[in-house]
Amino acid sequence: MKILQINKFLYPRGGSETYMFELSSALKERGHEIDFWGMEDQKNIVKDKYNSFVKNIEFSTLGLFGKFFNAFSTIYSVEAKKKICIVLDTFKPDIVHIHNFNFQLTPSIFPEIKKRGIKIVYTAHDSQLVCPYHRLYNFQRDETCTKCVDAKFSNCIKDKCFDGSLIKSSVGAIESYLYHGLDYYNKYIDEIISPSKFLAEKLNHLYKKEIHIIPNFVELNLSFSDKKEDFLLYFGRVSTEKGIIDILPFFEKNEIVLKIIGNGPEVDNIIESEYIEYLGPKYGNDLFEYIQRAKFVIQPSKGYENCPMTIIESFACATPVIGTKHSGFLELIEDGKNGFLIDFKSDIFGVNLLKSIKNYDESFSKASNESYFNYYTQEVHIPKIINIYKKVLNESI
Repeated sequence: MKILQINKFLYPRGGSETYMFELSSALKERGHEIDFWGMEDQKNIVKDKYNSFVKNIEFSTLGLFGKFFNAFSTIYSVEAKKKICIVLDTFKPDIVHIHNFNFQLTPSIFPEIKKRGIKIVYTAHDSQLVCPYHRLYNFQRDETCTKCVDAKFSNCIKDKCFDGSLIKSSVGAIESYLYHGLDYYNKYIDEIISPSKFLAEKLNHLYKKEIHIIPNFVELNLSFSDKKEDFLLYFGRVSTEKGIIDILPFFEKNEIVLKIIGNGPEVDNIIESEYIEYLGPKYGNDLFEYIQRAKFVIQPSKGYENCPMTIIESFACATPVIGTKHSGFLELIEDGKNGFLIDFKSDIFGVNLLKSIKNYDESFSKASNESYFNYYTQEVHIPKIINIYKKVLNESI
C-alpha cells in the first residue's frame, strides 16, 4: 500500500509526532510505501520532495497583528488546499492517514483527498473534533472542561478558552461550528482510531461511525532491569495542567527524592533542593536510562489524557507508574499491579501517595514490563492498523 502520513509538524515535537514516525517506520519494514505532508520547518526530519509543504505558522510566536492576519487561515487554508493536490497527484496514495491538522492545515484539505477517491483514516491524538481548544481543559479556571462536546461551542467564547482571548476563542468556536455544521468529519473521514476508550466516548457525541480503539505503542529494545534506585521520576511537559508543580511540597515534606525531566512554561517554578532535582529535557537513551532506574514514574496530571506515551515508555523500561485516577490513565494502569491510581485532588492524596511508594516491590516492575509486551509493542499494534487500511480499501483481511 501507498500511505501518505499527514501531520502539521514533521519533527518529533510531541507524542503524536513520535507515534506517526514510529508507525511509518514499522509500515516501511513491512513493505509499504510511505510519504509525508505538513508544514515547512528547519527541524523537519523528512524532505519536501514535491515542494508541497505549507508555510510554517506557529501561532504561539505570533504577535497580535500576526494572529489577527492569520485568523481566517486557521479556519480555511487556501494554500493547504492547493498544495496538498501536488503531493496527492504525484505520490498517488491509496490511503491518507491524518494525525493533527487543525489550525495550520485545516479540514479544507478533506474534499481534495476524497474527490480523488482516496480513503481517509484519522488517528485522534487529542479532542480537536469536540473541543475547539483541543485540550478539554480551561486554564483560566485551572480545571477540566467538557462543555463543548455536544456541539455547544459557544462555551469556548464565553470562557475565553484560548489564552483568555475573546478573538482567538471566537475563531476556534467558528471553526468548530463551520465544519460540524457542514458535517465534514462524518462525511469525509472513513475510519477513526482513538488510542483510548475515554476519548472515543467523547468523540462519539458528534462522530456517528464506529471508532476503533487501538492504544499507542513504542518500539524500545531494552533489557529488563530490576535494579531500581530510591527516587521517583516525572518526565514530560512541565506545565499547569500536568500537576507536577502542585505536588512538589509533598516530596520536601516526606524527604523523598524526585527527579524532573522535561521543559515547559512552568520550569521556573521548580525550586530545586536536596530532594527535588531538575535535569532539563532529555531524549532517547539518555531519557530511558533515568526511567529504568526510577522506582516509580509519577504522572499527576490535572488535565485529561488520551493514551500517554510516558506511561507506555515507562512500562517498556519495566518501571511502574503512579498516575491520576481519571481519563486514559484508567485504561493503562492496573491499580496495585503495574502501578497505582491516585486522586491528586483529594485532601488525603499525600497519604495515599506515600503508601503507594512504600508498597513498591519487584513484582510491580515485572508487571509493568509484561503490560508493555502484552499490549503496547509494534507486533501487537501494526496488524490492527493494517487491518483498518485493508477495511477501507475493501481488501480481504
